[in-house]
Amino acid sequence: MPSGSPLFAFNSNAEVTQARIGRRQIAITRIGSVFQDPVSVAAVGFGQSYAKDPGNFYPGMRATMPASFSSAFGDWLTPILQTHSVLESDQTLSRGDSFFSVVTAAATELLPIQRIPHYDSTDPKLLAAVIYLSEPKSTGAAFDGTSFYRHRRTGYEEITAGNQANYQLALDHDMHIHGPPAREYADGNSLLFEAIFSVPLRFNSAVIYPGCILHAANIHRQFTPPRDQSQWRLTITATLRST
Repeated sequence: MPSGSPLFAFNSNAEVTQARIGRRQIAITRIGSVFQDPVSVAAVGFGQSYAKDPGNFYPGMRATMPASFSSAFGDWLTPILQTHSVLESDQTLSRGDSFFSVVTAAATELLPIQRIPHYDSTDPKLLAAVIYLSEPKSTGAAFDGTSFYRHRRTGYEEITAGNQANYQLALDHDMHIHGPPAREYADGNSLLFEAIFSVPLRFNSAVIYPGCILHAANIHRQFTPPRDQSQWRLTITATLRST
C-alpha cells in the first residue's frame, strides 16, 4: 500500500462475480481482492479487544469498526452493485453497522436458534456483507465460507414481512415434531433445511447478499474454538441499506 494511504484502502480493480441462486434467483455478489493491504487489516483485526454482544446471537465476539471504514466501504461498494444491477443507478448505500467478528462459541454452547440458518432482517433494502480475513487451508481451522438455505417445509429462501409469521409457525411445528436441533453448527443439508449455494472462504474476498435470505457460516458441526487466536475465523461483517 502506498505510503500515507488509509488502512482501509479498497481495491479499485477488484474482481467481481455474481450468482443468481434459488427459486427466486436471488443476487449473491462475490468480490475478490477487497483491500489493497489485507495483511495489515487482518493484523488489526487479530489485535482487537473483543467482547460478546448480548443483543445479538452471533456465536462469538465482535469489535466495532471505526466509522471511517463504514463510510468508505459503502462508497466503494455502491458503484460495484450499480454495475451489477443489485442497485439502481440512482441508489446508494447508507452507512450501517460494521464489526470485526470472530467465531468462538463451541458447538456444545449454542442456543437452539444458533444451530439453524438465520436471516438478518425482513427489510428488503438491507444488504449484508462478509469480508473474509482468515486462511483456513493454511491453519487447518474447522471453518469455511458462507452457505445459503431453503426451509424444506415452506420452501422459503427469504424471510419477508409477508411470510415471517408463517415461517415461524412452520419452524415451531418442525420443532414440535422433531425436537430442537442437535447441539451443532448448521453446515450443509439437514432435516429442516436444504443448502442451495455455498461461497468458499478466500482471504481478502467478500460476499454481499440480501439480509432477508436464510444463511449460515460454514462452521464444522462439532466446532471447538482454537486456543491460538491466529486460527480464528476472522471476518468483517457489515450491514448497509439501499436508499
